[in-house]
Amino acid sequence: MYSAIAFLLTSFSLASATVLPRAAPVKLAVNPVCGSFAGSPASVRGTLPPLSSFSNIVTFGDSYTDGGKHNGSALSPPVLTKPNPSAGGRYTNGPVWAEYLAEAAGAKLMDYAVTGAVVDNGQWPTVDSTTPNDLLTQANNFIGQFNKLDATKTLYVLFFGIQDYVLSLNNGNSSLSNQAENIAWAILELESSPQFGKNFLIIDNHGRGTESPSGAAFKTELFQALGYLQGIGLNVGYVDLSTVWNGVLGNSPGAAAFGYTSTGACLASSTSTAGSCADPDHAFYWFPGNPTTATHKIISDYIQAVWAQC
Repeated sequence: MYSAIAFLLTSFSLASATVLPRAAPVKLAVNPVCGSFAGSPASVRGTLPPLSSFSNIVTFGDSYTDGGKHNGSALSPPVLTKPNPSAGGRYTNGPVWAEYLAEAAGAKLMDYAVTGAVVDNGQWPTVDSTTPNDLLTQANNFIGQFNKLDATKTLYVLFFGIQDYVLSLNNGNSSLSNQAENIAWAILELESSPQFGKNFLIIDNHGRGTESPSGAAFKTELFQALGYLQGIGLNVGYVDLSTVWNGVLGNSPGAAAFGYTSTGACLASSTSTAGSCADPDHAFYWFPGNPTTATHKIISDYIQAVWAQC
């Protein structure tokens, strides 16, 4: 009897010894750099009401925001079906930041973002315009649906600039002034009949840890335009994600402080999960230049920190 019990205890101990503790999830390790529209570009909550006051969050953007539907309808479950590397049509391995934010706010998400989108296709002759997907088209698609949303309980989020910045670099650091103006114009469209939007959040991560003269000018011009829009009575906020990207990719505080074990991409391309990294939960990017769902959660947490601290 004793030998049988000893055997069982020994077996249990050996089995237990093989169970390793799971690494803690990545976490936000920087605070927002807050400011006001009267100063230099920085994160601003402005007069936006509490996140919990919104019943609807309407998003426009590129691959960072694309939930796979593009028409405001309910998103597919964020499930990976290998070798397809897109979770339910998303350009990542799980939910995108907007889903995390809508969940935190208790709001319905209506997503119109399309991977590869720029602010205005007409500004870039090399962009394929046969199937328009730019900000102006996304906003018009939403307006054309005549959604009857309570303006006081609806937050419009515009997250653009990444693809425009890349095209600017590829075209000799060409100006992005028109893109800043067109973002402001899209907000004015959404502020007009029949939507009469009141609450707008603009997210900027155009350089993803890098910067150029045209990118810096874009940021300043966009920030000044948002200040004007706040001055005419709109509730406008601005989230500068460069604080997060510089924090992860630089040395202050560095990737390890967030819990990342890799600042590279988990996958070599956006076409297959073949050769995936062993630990995507602690990788910064899923595809090259596009975040893992863990990083999308960091983006959402940072936006909420702007609401709380700015």
